[in-house]
Amino acid sequence: MSPPRLVAALAIFGVAALLATLAEAATPTGPQQVQQLQVQLDALNRQLTQLKATSDPAAQQQSMQRHWSLMQDYMRSVREMPGMYAPTCTDWVMMDSSLMGGEKTWSNIWGPDMSGCKWPGHGTPKDTMWGMPGSMSPTMYQSQMQPLMQRMNSQIAAIAKETDPKNREALMRQHYATTYRDMQSLRGMGWLWAPNAAASLPEKDSRGAQLVASVCAQCHSPPSPALHTATEWTEVLSRMRASLQHTAAAGGGVKVPGAAELDAIIKYLSKHAAAPR
Repeated sequence: MSPPRLVAALAIFGVAALLATLAEAATPTGPQQVQQLQVQLDALNRQLTQLKATSDPAAQQQSMQRHWSLMQDYMRSVREMPGMYAPTCTDWVMMDSSLMGGEKTWSNIWGPDMSGCKWPGHGTPKDTMWGMPGSMSPTMYQSQMQPLMQRMNSQIAAIAKETDPKNREALMRQHYATTYRDMQSLRGMGWLWAPNAAASLPEKDSRGAQLVASVCAQCHSPPSPALHTATEWTEVLSRMRASLQHTAAAGGGVKVPGAAELDAIIKYLSKHAAAPR
């Protein structure tokens, strides 16, 4: 084949592949995909039962870690369901709109090109966001995971019964969002969704508290100053401001605090910060 024909053939192949990918992405989640998730969910249920029945401490730790790993695999499978995954993460609702006062998507939090669509927790590197706290015991894990699993089972059962493709996809998105929130809450990140968090800030009528409430609440509930030490807050705020700048540049519609506002926020959080560790 001559070079021009080869280029043309490759171009046609590229277009065809693109169209095929778009067609696959547009295909709604069907009963077969839901059944695949059910298989994974059954494995999770068995693993949690095994954890509950295990008495040896070392075996408990291993069983707990195995279950947590399976949970991450499960969430990845949900994210990759047809019609669910967006390469730019622009259509993922990660926050609870009833608590946040409006829909919050990946794009208006971290920008449209956020690699991997992962939510890096406050002060938590992206590559460790799914790690469990070192203080989490197998007994505590089992007791907190049990209601989470019950909700997952109920949601998948409802998804399996739904015959309308659009309704099924909406239920799947809700399933992902609530499970994600439950998993992060188990990790101690539940404050991200805390209702009326601004009202509990110390010196809530001060300029610093008001700035924390308005700036931080663009993406999540305002954090308690005691979440970090003063030194940690300086690092966290630097990273958060950079994220806001990135999001604003991408058209996310967020307000980036100016130098004076950032200084007031740092002073306020440092004043009420946790004691040095």
